[in-house]
Amino acid sequence: MKFLRRLSLSQTLPSLCAIASLMLLLSPSPAAAESPQRQWAGNWLVVGEGDEQLVWQLRADGTGFAYGFGEGGRLSHGFAINWKLQGDRVRVRTGASVRCTGGVVAVAFTGWSPVTLNFAIVDGRHWLQDGGGLLSFQRRLSRWQTPRAGSECPKLAGS
Repeated sequence: MKFLRRLSLSQTLPSLCAIASLMLLLSPSPAAAESPQRQWAGNWLVVGEGDEQLVWQLRADGTGFAYGFGEGGRLSHGFAINWKLQGDRVRVRTGASVRCTGGVVAVAFTGWSPVTLNFAIVDGRHWLQDGGGLLSFQRRLSRWQTPRAGSECPKLAGS
């Protein structure tokens, strides 16, 4: 204890700075862990097996929406999603449902689904659902706007 009382700030400060720097270098940075998920963030035109066309709206914070479009490119259905990238796998849970009824967007939230959809990232733009089909991310949609409840049902053409 006598030794600790005799140390001055000028003697201990360099050691403390070195230890703090080493800890920062060894700890994973939050930005580095988030980077791959951020790369997928955006509005995507997606083609899935058995579907006309889909738009997946993925946000870097793990929220988003998925929309399905029928003949003529008009919104037919959709749902809110929570998604999480874990290595080469993506886990998705669905929530609020979005429908196009009488030309108007209707939204209903009954809680998050207990079922988690799991996808393997096959390559840069393909996700394979466990026990399901292949999703092909075709291109980003720069002009896509989130449909709001009560608004006119959007058409996919022109996005």
